Amino acid sequence: MTSMKTRGRRSALVAAGIAAVTALALTACAPPGAAEPDPTSGSSGEAGGSLKVGYISPTTGNFAVAGQEMVDGWNLYWELNGAEVNGITIETIVEDDAGNPETSLTKARKLVEQDEVDFIVGPLIANTALAVAEYTSSVGIPNLHPVAASDDLTQRNANDLTVRTGSMGGSQANYPGGEWAATEGGFDTAVTLCADYAFGWESCAGFVQGFTQNGGEVVEQIWFPNTTTDFSTYVSQIQAAGADVVYVATAGGAPGPNFLNAYQGLGLDPGKLLMNCCSLDQGTLRAMGDQVVGVKSVSYWAEGRDSDAVAEFIEAYKEFSDGKVPGAYVAGGYMTASLVASVLAEKGLVTGEELVSAITEYTFEDSIFGRVSWDDYNNMVGPVYVREVTAGDDGNFYNTPIATFEDVDQWLGRTPEEALAQPTYSQTFQGLE
Repeated sequence: MTSMKTRGRRSALVAAGIAAVTALALTACAPPGAAEPDPTSGSSGEAGGSLKVGYISPTTGNFAVAGQEMVDGWNLYWELNGAEVNGITIETIVEDDAGNPETSLTKARKLVEQDEVDFIVGPLIANTALAVAEYTSSVGIPNLHPVAASDDLTQRNANDLTVRTGSMGGSQANYPGGEWAATEGGFDTAVTLCADYAFGWESCAGFVQGFTQNGGEVVEQIWFPNTTTDFSTYVSQIQAAGADVVYVATAGGAPGPNFLNAYQGLGLDPGKLLMNCCSLDQGTLRAMGDQVVGVKSVSYWAEGRDSDAVAEFIEAYKEFSDGKVPGAYVAGGYMTASLVASVLAEKGLVTGEELVSAITEYTFEDSIFGRVSWDDYNNMVGPVYVREVTAGDDGNFYNTPIATFEDVDQWLGRTPEEALAQPTYSQTFQGLE
């Protein structure tokens, strides 16, 4: 559901976009590439005070690496800039949900009802994010999502208190990968292997639609439980399918390296792989090293992109983390913190719908993600990159763009009304006519 208030912001958003093109200066706290604040907007909050933030992420369990990196991105921003903006002190309470929806909801209730936070950031996994967003909207608390990719956060469950601050929907971020594979990639047939839950269904649906709408044929779709540690059975099925390209979508963390070890263990061709954001994020690159040089993936984040904003961010994170290169989870946490700081600097202490509305009115000509803005449903619109792993001179490995799709929205060529009238994506519905 989307309120009339949210829909009515479109004209203001367009105006802000025009301002961004001509902006020559940035605010002190604005993220790299941010538009100059609208001088007519004024300050609607008060300078000074405190802002209490609840931050939910899976820092233990199968997604611990990704979850900790999402926290690190948030912490990096405040370490670099100080946890005080416009006289407002930011206090963060971090809770671990281990990627479990019930735990995540329990932690969200604790943060709101006992700690009395002003808003919640996170969690990371799609089903945990949907559970928390439903709760926070019911109690009037903003919920900012740095990483979670569930389509319905900004589609069927869209509301004025939920905003995706550093990522894209699963189908949105993978549709260009299917288009690239069927056209520039030169592949005629595909087999898919995706996690068997909302994020996996949506990621696969995006790839499948982009691939088939551009002349490709999907010969088989294979699904695996999120708890999978041994992928040898699934890799055998992939080998038997005999397709030209293998599309793989995991939720990040251990499944990426586990799949690649099984795939390479059977001696299959890494040149046939196209993986999603999370299966080939920095956690996988650090674990696999030279073994994944040349492997391709599709994502809204590309640490190897030639951009001043990205270079500045990478150098800051290297200093923060003993030389590591940031992945999408770090970038999402950092972007979210910088958006909050920007709003506080410009408007003073604001929370609730006013905070979310202020975030979605920003535009960026070259943020760490590239040129981005937000649509009427509080979802990020921006570039998607087809990337290839390269070895850097600094001993790190980078996902470097080989193709860029600009201004990708979440509707996959449909109107919002047409897209929302469809069933939600599942094993049995992948968006094909």
